[in-house]
Order: sequence, then C-alpha cells, then structure tokens
Amino acid sequence: MTKESMACHSFPAVVVVVVLVSFLLAPPGVTASSVNISSYWGTNSAEGSIEDACNTNLYSIVNIGFVYKFGNGQTPVLNLSGHCDPSVQGCTYLGGEIRDCQQKGIKVLISIGGPTGDYNLTSQDDVTNLANYLWNNYLGGSTLDRPLGNATLDGVDFFIEESTTKYWDVLAETLRNLSNNGTSQIELSATPKCHHPDKYLGAAIQTGLFDYVQVRFYNESCCQYDGSFDAMKSEWDEWIADDKVHKVFVGVTASQEEEGYVDAYSLINNFLTDAVNSTKFGGVMVWYRYTDHNSEYSEKIKAWNSLVQTTTPSLVVS
Repeated sequence: MTKESMACHSFPAVVVVVVLVSFLLAPPGVTASSVNISSYWGTNSAEGSIEDACNTNLYSIVNIGFVYKFGNGQTPVLNLSGHCDPSVQGCTYLGGEIRDCQQKGIKVLISIGGPTGDYNLTSQDDVTNLANYLWNNYLGGSTLDRPLGNATLDGVDFFIEESTTKYWDVLAETLRNLSNNGTSQIELSATPKCHHPDKYLGAAIQTGLFDYVQVRFYNESCCQYDGSFDAMKSEWDEWIADDKVHKVFVGVTASQEEEGYVDAYSLINNFLTDAVNSTKFGGVMVWYRYTDHNSEYSEKIKAWNSLVQTTTPSLVVS
C-alpha cells in the first residue's frame, strides 16, 4: 500500500512518553543500563501526584498537560483535570514537587494543545501573546501569578492535532529566541501524528528547532499497529530520513482500549530491536501516566535490553 493510498484518520489521544536514547554516553547518575522514560501528567486526577510519578524512578521526562485554550485573543488556560485549579492559584504547591523532580534529573515540560481543547493561532499577535505567556508563567521569565509556583520548567511540548496549520513554526522560533536572549535554554518537543509530514506541525518541524519529535503511532489508522508493524515501519523510515528531525521517539499508548495498541513485549521484539540501531532513535513515548501506571507498560520497556546505553536528548540551540 502506498502512502498516497492510506487514509489517515485521527482520534482523541493523549501521550505518555517513554524515552530511550541509544549510543550516547550516559550522564552522571544515569547508568548505561537505565532507560529514560517520559510521560504526560495532568490528564487524569486518579493518576496520583507529579511527585508520585517522579518517585517511581521510571521517568526522565514529564510533560505537564495541557495548556488547552489559547489564540483568537483568548487568555491561555491550563487544565490539570481535577488535580487543582490554576485559575485561582490553586496549583502553586506543585512548584515544590516539580523542583524535586528536577533535582532527581527529570526534565519537566509544559505541553500546549492536547487531544481536545479550544486552541488556535491566527495571527502574529496570537504567537507573541502565547510565547510571552509561556515564557513568563512557566519558563525563564517572571510574573506575579505563576500557575505552578516558582518552579522554572525545562521547555515546551507542542501536542497539536486541531486548529489551523499556520504559525506553529513562528511560535517555535519566538520561543527559541526568548530562550537564546534569556538566562536559560529550553527544550522544544513536537508530538505529531505518525503520518509524515504532519498536517499541523510539519512546517514547524522543518525549522529544525525541535530537540526531538515524539511520533504517535496510535489512533491513526494509516500508520498504527494493526496486527502488523509494516505501516509503522514505513512511516518510521520517513521520519528518520527527515534531515530536519534530530531524534525520533516511538509513540505508543498504554491502553488496550485505544486504536493501535501494541503489547510492550511485541513492540520490543518486533520494532524496537531494529529501531534502536538508527542514529535518529530517540526513545519510546508511552501515553499516558494514568494508563501507564495501571498497565505497567513503562516498567516492561525499562527492563528491556540492559545493554542499551541511554541519555536524554541534547539541546538544539540555533
């Protein structure tokens, strides 16, 4: 089946990230046999605290999601699904938990968009407003009422699957410029659907500004696991061949109820053992903390192949 003949359909999905990065020297505190796992937190109040997630010793990256409302002149809104209410400064206590995560060597990013929401970028003003909001409220800037207290997050994740296709590249450039002109560098992550190039984030990814791309190989009929890995492998080859993409994470869901679910051991034996040989291999993205906790998906990935050397992706500062 050719790429042109495969019709891609999208379904609501949220991403938990498992990060395996191979063939790089492990940094201090990360042994050569460890597996870096990145997960999305903030999407289900039953998932436990972010401190709980970090204390599992499973995750190297935790994405907090989502800033689900912005653009069209709207004031950006963070939704943490019942954990706490950022609109009344009810989540400032998370600052201490986030700093504890970071002290363990875990990167914490703020994620924008999500599988459902009211977001769009329709003008340069929208871009400027959102970039300044993210910088001042979560990153290296400052404002009186930071939603997550005085923690400084490590970067921004773009989880975009609706709205227009414009301005995401400009947002990436604006955030990178704020970082370059500020006191701290940030990481930029893109989490597109698996069909290459992505409808929404394709132009943004082509800026080359994203440190890594977490490709969602689920809830997308043309390139998800369907009893065969052929479609996944075909699109994987497209992503790693893209010279603007530095590292690619294999995105999977930890829920058997979602389209494209693949058992962790099957993923390891039939996909990861080959994927890890690519210099573009960045790791595994598992959706999401709540279902990951219930299924122990990340634990199975973490236990895999103790000979794989891993570390978090290096920053792309350009």
